[in-house]
Amino acid sequence: MSSNTLVEDLSTCEVCGASIDPDPPDGFTEYARQVAGYLDHFAESHPDHPILDAPEGYL
Repeated sequence: MSSNTLVEDLSTCEVCGASIDPDPPDGFTEYARQVAGYLDHFAESHPDHPILDAPEGYL
């Protein structure tokens, strides 16, 4: 995934192919929960990925 590519499918990791579930319902929108789940996955499984430094460039 290049730094100019926006992520459209937040249910699958483009790096490892893992299925990513959104965070549980907590009053935020479904998209916000999907983003949170996606970033949680990267923080746990790909801690050196540049998405964690500047997620707005990806999402």
